[in-house]
Amino acid sequence: MTGSDLRTQGTRAEETDILIVGGGLGGLTLAAYLARQGREPTVVEQAVEWRASGYGIGLWADGLAVLDELGLLDAARDRAADPDGFEVRTSGGGVLARTTLPARRTLLFAIHRADLHAILRERVPSEWIRMDTAPARIEERANDVAVTFEDGATETFDLVVGADGVHSTVREQCFTDWTPREYDTYVWSLWAAQDIDVGRDMVSVWGPGSEGFVARIGDRVGFNLAARLEEPPEPPAREALRAHAEAIGWQLPALLDGTDDHPFFDRVRDVTCERWRTDRVVLLGDAAHAVHPISGMGASLALQDARVLAQELATGLPGEVSGPLARFEKRRREDAADVRRAARFEAAVTFLESDRLRRLRDALVEHTPLFELFVERQATELNTVRSPTR
Repeated sequence: MTGSDLRTQGTRAEETDILIVGGGLGGLTLAAYLARQGREPTVVEQAVEWRASGYGIGLWADGLAVLDELGLLDAARDRAADPDGFEVRTSGGGVLARTTLPARRTLLFAIHRADLHAILRERVPSEWIRMDTAPARIEERANDVAVTFEDGATETFDLVVGADGVHSTVREQCFTDWTPREYDTYVWSLWAAQDIDVGRDMVSVWGPGSEGFVARIGDRVGFNLAARLEEPPEPPAREALRAHAEAIGWQLPALLDGTDDHPFFDRVRDVTCERWRTDRVVLLGDAAHAVHPISGMGASLALQDARVLAQELATGLPGEVSGPLARFEKRRREDAADVRRAARFEAAVTFLESDRLRRLRDALVEHTPLFELFVERQATELNTVRSPTR
């Protein structure tokens, strides 16, 4: 057993009463790790029921390593695309760059967020989760945190974890030194059973001020499209989606023709927090460091946050909370900052509208190893996991 195994599994369960606000990917992952330590956290989720919509997400090596450690990698593989390669196409479909992914190592999954969420729920007892509620008031005190919920009930906890996303209630109530950023970019996501030939690669197609991202999972094709828009449209903005799909070309118009479903639709945002924690309250995932989704790293960051926080809580002294929270933030802040910087650069390069600048960019990608270097950065050797024989 490795040192990291000992840190995540632990052999004792301290009597620390933990509230996790938000039953998304990061919150459920943390609950799963705490369950392995013999703890029983409370998870509160504002939604009335789990949603079936959401992005198609890329899960890179850091995120896959967490699923592997929790024993969920095979379940995820059954519902994900484990591609042969990753390619970039220009508007109209011509290939600018392609990199082959090693057959004996899993570096990247494409998976629907709802499918990954359902897999993580398998590790969290349903009685730990309270739906249709959220904190109305959070009061941090010397020895505990008093939380008043929307129904008026007040409970006390030793630790409150804000895993409640980019619009975090915990961050809003407990932190002041954070900065939200809204982009003029919007994202649509559609998943539907289709027989349109998109190949076995994950494909990024660059259009004028836009990007389409396509991956096949079994008989379904996942189709994300992000585009810069001058004015916020009325959701689900299918007419704008149609216009951008036709401007990008390749198989995107045909994929859109293949479904009448309403797309998931959202505005792109990121968040920068100067501090992620107080003595008894901590943020993780998008609540702490939401990044532009073009990075494909938001889910992996959240899963790693949960893993590291669980490690620090497991190795802290009995009853200690503040020290583990400080160590968690120290270990995770640099990774999140690196992803944010890279994502902002990638967005600036991808969503170009000038024809001249797009031609220059396309030439650089086609005739230099920039794309291959990007994939190498995302898929580090340290956290790769073995693939079954294909």
